[in-house]
Amino acid sequence: MKWLMDVAKPGPEFSVREIPFSYFGSWFNFSPVIGERTYSDDIHLVSHQTGLHPVLRLVPVAGGARVDTEIRATPARLTWSSEAGRIELTFSGMDTIRVRGTGLGLLIAAAERVLTPSSGPYLFCEPSAGAYVYTLYETGRRYRVTRISGALSEVVGAQSLGSAERSLTFGGDAAPWEVAIEEVETAREPFRAEQSFDDAADQARAAFATFLEAVAPWRDATTPAADLAAYVLWSATVRPAGFLSRTAVLMSKHWMNKVWSW
Repeated sequence: MKWLMDVAKPGPEFSVREIPFSYFGSWFNFSPVIGERTYSDDIHLVSHQTGLHPVLRLVPVAGGARVDTEIRATPARLTWSSEAGRIELTFSGMDTIRVRGTGLGLLIAAAERVLTPSSGPYLFCEPSAGAYVYTLYETGRRYRVTRISGALSEVVGAQSLGSAERSLTFGGDAAPWEVAIEEVETAREPFRAEQSFDDAADQARAAFATFLEAVAPWRDATTPAADLAAYVLWSATVRPAGFLSRTAVLMSKHWMNKVWSW
């Protein structure tokens, strides 16, 4: 995996090894950082509900094999690209993301393999929503994956117990595909794509631009770090939940994922 911009530089593009890709108010992010000073070769959906928990591993594939890609991040889009194709991810609100690809498929796998009576992941089909759902004891949440277009080419480990691979593979050939992933507390209505991927990305870009203009209207060519500093603050913000009765800013959505009492 080629990580572009291994050291975060000023400007709207950044390295997810240094700054997690997230959204204002969201309790999860996308990053290879899955623990304190612990880096994976793959981007993970990492939730900060009740701690720091890698939930899903996202792996670009083609022809059933992993594909080495270049990874780029801006405030509105996370992108994997190679000569074979491209995958893009964007937030559609605080608890939902959209992912689409052409030429490359995507393996979405539970980060942990072992399910016990009190820990680990479980994967099942939710027929009423036309989706597959990962549950995770550690976060107390469900992660629902809904196909929007294209092919769901493989399901592995649905309803498996004990130690098992639990994964979904979308696409993998020349045909485009798109999915939505939601972090759900209990249950909700089936996902409906009420806007396009590009509209969701534009909405995310506009949300950050509004925040940036509010906190750093003075920025100019002599303050190149202002945009990135504002993104760090914006993306580390979480909505009220649990013991937090109001919007708060985590120290980071990497391993220092706490709110100081002072």
